[in-house]
Amino acid sequence: MNELKRKTLKGFIWSSLEKFSTLLIQLIVTLIIARFLSPSDFGLIGMLSVFMAIGQIILDSGFGQALIRKKNVEEIDYSSVFYVNLIFGGILYIILYNCSGLIASFYHAPELNSISKVAFLIFPINAIGLIHYTLLNKLIDFKTLSKITILSSILSGGIAILIACYWHNVWALVIQNLSLYSFRTLFLWIYSKWKPKLIFSTSSIKAMFPFAMSLLFTGLISGVFNNIYALVIGKFYNAKELGLYSQADRFQKIPSTSLTEVIQRVTFPILSQIQDENERLKENYCKIIGVSVFIISPIMIFLLLTSNAIFEILLPPEWIVASDYFKYLCIVGALYPLSNINSNILKIKGKGRLILNLELFKKVVCIIVLIFTVRYNITILLCGVVFYSILDLLVMCYFCGKQIRMSLSAQFWDLLPIIASIIGAFSISYYVKSILVDFSSLEIILSLFLLYWGLYWMFSFIFNCKYLYYSIDVVNSIVGGKDI
Repeated sequence: MNELKRKTLKGFIWSSLEKFSTLLIQLIVTLIIARFLSPSDFGLIGMLSVFMAIGQIILDSGFGQALIRKKNVEEIDYSSVFYVNLIFGGILYIILYNCSGLIASFYHAPELNSISKVAFLIFPINAIGLIHYTLLNKLIDFKTLSKITILSSILSGGIAILIACYWHNVWALVIQNLSLYSFRTLFLWIYSKWKPKLIFSTSSIKAMFPFAMSLLFTGLISGVFNNIYALVIGKFYNAKELGLYSQADRFQKIPSTSLTEVIQRVTFPILSQIQDENERLKENYCKIIGVSVFIISPIMIFLLLTSNAIFEILLPPEWIVASDYFKYLCIVGALYPLSNINSNILKIKGKGRLILNLELFKKVVCIIVLIFTVRYNITILLCGVVFYSILDLLVMCYFCGKQIRMSLSAQFWDLLPIIASIIGAFSISYYVKSILVDFSSLEIILSLFLLYWGLYWMFSFIFNCKYLYYSIDVVNSIVGGKDI
């Protein structure tokens, strides 16, 4: 196993452990808290999601990615960015603290005035540990990051459950988020050997500024529009509908967004090392995309197939409507890995301006779709989300393909065996599901699990899908511990 593959697998294992252990902990905590809180309580936190997302993006300001991409980083670079982050964190909190009344008025939810003032404390807290987090990412030390994140999630989750049991209100969710970042920052300082020095270089910041600012504006656009549906639902519908949507979106992101982010985070620093070797970059990119789609997309389609049964088992009856929203979001999740992993190639090639222009184009389309769908109901609105996701996929694949000299049609034919296998497995399983009307929810899930995955692997073998064998190779390397 070559060094690049060894680093990728090692990073993937630890990053996956961090992400999915954290998600499992947070899922368990959420399911417990949902027994004590109403959908409206979750909706109130959802109303703040766009402000939280924008704040986190501004806080990092693109300098974190710039440090990871930079080949020769000196101590003064880290310290300079550290102080920039501190300044941004303090300014952000002051601005949002003073805007808390406006936010409450915008949503017609007076309780958000006090909630937001406490919730936004995560910005100055997170600013203190951002460079430590970036440094561990650059060193591909996901083992340490895993320990920090898992421990922080356990402690913050325990606190949230206690508050939910005794108070039965939204403050359980507020304190959970705040304590998560507090513990995370504390442990980053404890485990990381790096400490800031009293040095600062404006030339260092200026050198990273163009790339960082392109990513900042791109991130701001993505941050706003990734949360715009939560903002619109909270504004034009109500907190309960937003709570149901937020829970469905949270469940959808567990396998799709989270696993994709793991792959992006691991592969970005590694592929950056071969950014000038186009053929090698293309070869590794195709394998990463193929294996990602082969694993993630069928998971999302299976969740769509069993959505009603899953929600009936996991949540109280008042949450069952969320399963209908979940079905549409599963389609979005199935497309997500192909669209978003593509963005790594543009970042690696330093195409910050192109990324920004693409985001501007896509978001203009998003606004147009939103204007036409919001006037009806959430179901129509979610159909618009699916349409936009398909457009996003096509745009990113086309422009990323140009960087590695791979046409859109070539990418499609490369993934066609996976697509055909998913369609075949879903079609047969969907028909069988219609027969299982007298089965319990658990029996439906177990029956369809065996049928769907058996069919998927069978079709993958019949269509001679090369990513089946790549995936088996990855699993064997992980399980066998070869060169890890």
